[in-house]
Amino acid sequence: MQPDFGYASETGPRPRNEDFGGFVTPPAAGAAVKGWLAALADGVSGGSHGREAAEGTVRNLLADYYATPETWEVAHALDTILQSLNRWLSGQVASRREPGGMACTLSALVLRGRRWYSAHVGDTRIYRLRGGALEQLTQDHTWEQPGMEHVLKRAVGLDTHLRVDYAEGDLATGDLFAIVCDGVWQPLGQVGLHRLLQLYDDADACARNLVAEALRQGGGDNASALVVRVVALDAADDSELVAGRHLPLPGRLAPGARLDGYRIDEILHDSRETLLYRAHDVATGQACVLKTLQPRLAGDVELADRLLLEEWLGKRVQSHYYPQILPTPGRNFLYFAMSWHPGQSLQARLDQGRHFSVQDVVSLGIRLLKGLGALHRLDVAHRDVKPANLHLGEDGKLRILDLGVAYCPFSPCGQAGETPGTPSYLAPELFRGEGDRKSADLYAAGATLYHLLTRHYPYGEIEAFQHPRFGNPVPPTRYRPDIPGWLENALLKSCARAPGERFETAEEFLVALERGEASRLGRPRPTPLAARDPVRFWQAVALVAFVFNLLFLYLLLAG
Repeated sequence: MQPDFGYASETGPRPRNEDFGGFVTPPAAGAAVKGWLAALADGVSGGSHGREAAEGTVRNLLADYYATPETWEVAHALDTILQSLNRWLSGQVASRREPGGMACTLSALVLRGRRWYSAHVGDTRIYRLRGGALEQLTQDHTWEQPGMEHVLKRAVGLDTHLRVDYAEGDLATGDLFAIVCDGVWQPLGQVGLHRLLQLYDDADACARNLVAEALRQGGGDNASALVVRVVALDAADDSELVAGRHLPLPGRLAPGARLDGYRIDEILHDSRETLLYRAHDVATGQACVLKTLQPRLAGDVELADRLLLEEWLGKRVQSHYYPQILPTPGRNFLYFAMSWHPGQSLQARLDQGRHFSVQDVVSLGIRLLKGLGALHRLDVAHRDVKPANLHLGEDGKLRILDLGVAYCPFSPCGQAGETPGTPSYLAPELFRGEGDRKSADLYAAGATLYHLLTRHYPYGEIEAFQHPRFGNPVPPTRYRPDIPGWLENALLKSCARAPGERFETAEEFLVALERGEASRLGRPRPTPLAARDPVRFWQAVALVAFVFNLLFLYLLLAG
């Protein structure tokens, strides 16, 4: 993408300029992931610190946006920053002795990939000119009563609770975006704006002339305009996520074979879709794991994208609860490398007859939830938590494996519509195509701990072809009487049928395990049949009523 930016701001007849705008042109790598950001704020005139609010809001937004995790969606990143800035501005007003408010309007625009994203609060406006047609992309947050048209209902710092309007749409070459304060759009009007935006090809000249013309038309306020023109768009997405999708597969490799700079030591895993090899770097001798697709899947773009997404996510999960993704310079085939850790999965230990004590399971659960918490803070859901994907190394560390079906809302690829995972560890709502993915991860974590303790499942084993009906989870003490009551309550809460009755976050579940008996966690109440299965409940009611009526009729006839 090649955007052209222009910005102009004039004080006008006011004693001071309370507007502030800016934009960021990041390096190519940052632009590919986070995009280009432009923002304009107008300090609320009723407060004595309007300029300070506008400048602080824009400067912090421009700086902090590029520090947010790359896995976050644009709206999530913007909202997290704006809510923090709103709290800071509100706190400044409360802590200062001098009178006067500290608030500002804000309109921000992000251009990323082939889409635009906006955040807006107040009465600054964002317009888009495309193909000669001018469209206003924002709505003013002002009162509609006569005489109050200029009074703001919403602004950053105006209230402790901030509501921001978010929108997005497709980009096209030649699109021109104009972010203007009320000191520009009011005196120019829709017709004047439309005419001026069509006159200039250069974004900077366009912004300067918008401001100058607004003041010439008798504008009585500060006048500021930020113009962004999309000069060119890439014909194809060349991001890191899809750059390697067309590399050839290496085929099935035998021990001793070479793959780029690696030598294969053994096959670790041979599944329907993937192959995992233990290998070592020929130059350094470093042991590693190579993951690739089965040879018969050559040309499957969806699975290639999913493999690349797993590598992309793995690079961004900076936590020792996950294997480290290793650099593969000069890669000639479709695979990725990650760190090798001697040890076994928890499922392998179960298969070998390992007995996990209560203390073992609590310790594993604490580490599992810390790892899931790190993933969820990146806005990523694992979607396949189970003992087979939990690796206990010889160094004593627990590592969460296989991000191959992880969900990341940011990613444009690898997000198939199916519900992945192992049926016995899937939350009940997933069988209906509903539910929050992070909540489902916490359910799977609870079902995993339940299985490690009992070798059973909360609702019994579920096969892939089944359409199960969920009642109440079986108390784990039925299989292991030595499980303490607080742990049983925690497991039953984590595996509750209704998502609203479970732990809301990994951190909440973690605290329950860390505090143990001191957590005073109550036992979840059983779900009545009317809530679990309304159809069966009313069928039973109808049957009882039918039998009662028959009996009543018999007694009448007999009498």
